[in-house]
Amino acid sequence: MASLTILFLAFLSLSYDTYLSHSESNPKPLVLPIRQDAATNLLVANIDGRTPLVSTGFVVDLTTLHLWANCETNYKSTTFNQPKCGSPQCKEANTSYCFNNCQGARPFCHTNTCGRLLENLVSHQSTIGEVSQDVVNFRSTNGLNLGPTVQIPNFLFTCAPSALVDLGLPKGVQGVVGLAQGSIALQNQLGSRVRLKPIFTMCIPSTTSGNGLIFFGSYGPYSFSGIDASKNLIYTPIIISPFGEYYINVKSIKINQKSIPIKKTLLSISKISTGGTTFNTLLPYTVLEGSIFKTLISSYANELPKLSKVKPISPFGLCYESKSFPHSPLGPIVPSIDLELEGQGKVWTIFGTNSMVEAQPGVLCLAFVNGGSEYRASVNVGTYQMKNLPLQFDLSQLRLGIGYPLSGLRTRCEDFNFSVAA
Repeated sequence: MASLTILFLAFLSLSYDTYLSHSESNPKPLVLPIRQDAATNLLVANIDGRTPLVSTGFVVDLTTLHLWANCETNYKSTTFNQPKCGSPQCKEANTSYCFNNCQGARPFCHTNTCGRLLENLVSHQSTIGEVSQDVVNFRSTNGLNLGPTVQIPNFLFTCAPSALVDLGLPKGVQGVVGLAQGSIALQNQLGSRVRLKPIFTMCIPSTTSGNGLIFFGSYGPYSFSGIDASKNLIYTPIIISPFGEYYINVKSIKINQKSIPIKKTLLSISKISTGGTTFNTLLPYTVLEGSIFKTLISSYANELPKLSKVKPISPFGLCYESKSFPHSPLGPIVPSIDLELEGQGKVWTIFGTNSMVEAQPGVLCLAFVNGGSEYRASVNVGTYQMKNLPLQFDLSQLRLGIGYPLSGLRTRCEDFNFSVAA
């Protein structure tokens, strides 16, 4: 009997600790490990949820407005439910669409529940999904290591049919976690349900063999091998497009501190969100408008007049033998690329570690891709240029904090201490 009492008290203590961690007046920041899938180059995060608990893989996307998941295949949970049309949850999800003609209840379609448009932006498939709720769990953090688990009930997401995950997504992934500025995007639900500050910081791993992470609700510390990367951020204003995407104002692009000729209207952001510079975690490399790409390639080659180029390896436009360049902690020593940002003296310098990629053994290529006129934005920053440096999306002050490459500080995003504090 005594042993049962001790067990019961231990259970109450655990439950109480978990409850406090998401209801206290000063809630602890949360953290989500992320990795880069080797086959697709997409970012993937595993989120624990449902009852009983299941770990599910999701693609991490800065351009999707909400979390959506395959509910058709093997989705079983006693805490899963669907808000009714016109409910506060449907209003929070910003939808007035109502399912009225579901033939038999299915995990992604129930009569008199609300739905919203969802899209697989990798395969460009879309459908109407059912707004749903379930439990999700996250680890808390002090910025140095992991803390207790935080359980969040009634987390809103959208149920999708299995066909939506069949094309383009990494093997085993069952949906997309959206970080664009939508009402039920992950960071906004963490803000409303856990009372976290509306801020998230990404640190994309430098390789496909380790984990990076996303901090939620924290201005720092972001500790990697004892180095607080939050101390090395430069800030520039964020502009949020009508589609919830994140833009920054790049005033000029320089190579070796020399401005390259770019039509100014291409760098400015129009009222319909064409032009300008945005961030896209579905792109492995930065994609440039056609004329900017050609100018960058020719200007970069002009800075290396004594080096012989080798045949470009698709999708790149400028390649050299690797042995042509000495190396440093910041990667191959090559001409730097500077993005002049809004704000006095604000410059994002892209060093060799983020500008040159080994396209095949012995060959380094400039890691930028010709997008022609395919994209709304003129500069679409891909994950290679975001690797191994903290990017802080501060939505309370509408600013982006750009960190120094961690390799230059002799550490990596993978070096966060993922062990649990005693």
